[in-house]
Amino acid sequence: LISFAFMKKNIALTLFFAAVGFTTFGQNYPVDYFIAPLDPPLTITGTFGEIRDNHFHSGIDISTDENEGLPVMASADGYVSRIKISSDGYGKALYITHPNGYVTVYGHLQKYTAAINSYVRKLQYERQVYELDINPKMNEFIVRQRDVIGYSGSTGSAQAPHVHFEIRDEKTEEPINPLLFGLPVKDNFVPILKYVRIFPLRENGIMNTTDTAETYELNTGKDGYSLNTSETPSVFGNIGFGFSAYDYQDSAFAELGIYSSELYVDGKLTFTTKFDRFNFNNTRFVNAHIDYRFKIQEGNNIERCHKLPGDPLKFYSSELQTGYTNFDIDDSHQIKIVVKDFSGNSAQIDFRVNAKTALRDKIYQPHPNNSVLVTAEKGVTLHKPKIDIAIPPNAVYENFYYSDEEFKSDYLSDLFRVGDIYEPLQLPVLIGIKPNKEIEDSLKLKAIIAKIDEDGILTSIGGLWNDKILTAKAREFGTFAIVLDTVPPTIEKYYVPADMNTMFGGFVQIRIQDELSNISNYSGKIDGKWHLFEYDKKNNLIIADVQSMDVNLTHDIEITATDERGNTRVWKSTFYY
Repeated sequence: LISFAFMKKNIALTLFFAAVGFTTFGQNYPVDYFIAPLDPPLTITGTFGEIRDNHFHSGIDISTDENEGLPVMASADGYVSRIKISSDGYGKALYITHPNGYVTVYGHLQKYTAAINSYVRKLQYERQVYELDINPKMNEFIVRQRDVIGYSGSTGSAQAPHVHFEIRDEKTEEPINPLLFGLPVKDNFVPILKYVRIFPLRENGIMNTTDTAETYELNTGKDGYSLNTSETPSVFGNIGFGFSAYDYQDSAFAELGIYSSELYVDGKLTFTTKFDRFNFNNTRFVNAHIDYRFKIQEGNNIERCHKLPGDPLKFYSSELQTGYTNFDIDDSHQIKIVVKDFSGNSAQIDFRVNAKTALRDKIYQPHPNNSVLVTAEKGVTLHKPKIDIAIPPNAVYENFYYSDEEFKSDYLSDLFRVGDIYEPLQLPVLIGIKPNKEIEDSLKLKAIIAKIDEDGILTSIGGLWNDKILTAKAREFGTFAIVLDTVPPTIEKYYVPADMNTMFGGFVQIRIQDELSNISNYSGKIDGKWHLFEYDKKNNLIIADVQSMDVNLTHDIEITATDERGNTRVWKSTFYY
């Protein structure tokens, strides 16, 4: 229950601000202040700092055992400071500000409590939108610890029902590992190591035969882990190390991220990583923390025990430590990598490398033809007859040699291979392409730059005309060309009550999708009036609750959907309810 239902608002606010004196700042997090938003036992299916596509996981995922509709509780006294509803991301999310300087976040909710649902629904109908991002007044929704604030679901980008839970610093908005606040998690499982990868610093180190990293699968035996090789790795120059590992928690089968790692060279601790907190502005630097090339090629994460030059993350032990070791004298060296989960369970791999000065004569990887050096600090701008490229400063994490290629194609422009798909980008690259043929003015707004994968699948990155050049920003290197998007979204019935009354009950489900430019906006009417359709983007569905409508009648339905190039489709039908 929401406390304001039985408390006068002025009394509630007095009590709320009286608690401010208990605020805890700094790194000494209060361990008895917050409770878990679900009743125990607490099962974690996603850890803080876990490696995700282009971002670090900013909270913990709490299992609902695949169930939706479980009551989600306020973790501590406070007030609802933000309500955000989106078709992806956290879906239906709730933010509670607490008097001790923290904010808790509850994501992927199925629905809110009746009072909040009523408040939200009123705004949605007034604005005729599904997505909202609103900040209620401080005295509108006062909550007490253990008050039910919503119900678990799988809205947004959630692939299965669970509750995403965060604790943030109110001032900096930085997410902090919720387990630092003493949430009761039972974990007796030791992390599992899968790979070790050895990284020579580009053009400043050699691994066996060249400056290319090599990966070793790990064997397990009675003496622990060992490299799956009969030969001791040979190295020279500046060398870094990395690993792939995952963890389990009691009663959960999800592969979880680890909490910390340590690298020792000849018994000396040279690099550590610990996932305690980070800044959202830095979350894409996950692609510097991992070996991005290995991720794209093999689908597995290798976490570095060294820092790339363009990596500013604060997870590491010291800004002065790079994690690289200079092996410049013939000798054998002992390497140890230790990984731990938050409960302190640990696993380690010990192995040796042989430093050989004879490797100094090995050849570094050749640069691509007609390539241009791009550094972590300095970008580059290139103007060519049919393509312009602008790589901004701080776009890459380490030095690399940029190149591109041009191919004839059946598209509206030549086909351009821009950069190296295995080189990650922190900032987008501006691409400008000149079409091969004149495009009618009436069609220019339909022109886009499409990224084309190896299977020929096109993905729009948008496009704006700059004189006779179409420009767009790309978040990854790849292959690009100009195409026209003149096809409107598709709209088709997925489910209506008259089809199968026992399946989804009083809900209308319509599938909408666009193959190229994505859905820009949509709206739905039932019996000629705007009706709320919730957008489940991951499943390309819009869903309307019609349970409050008059029954035993035939109802008209009309859906309008527009893509990002302005192509619109209107779909009309009827259903019986």
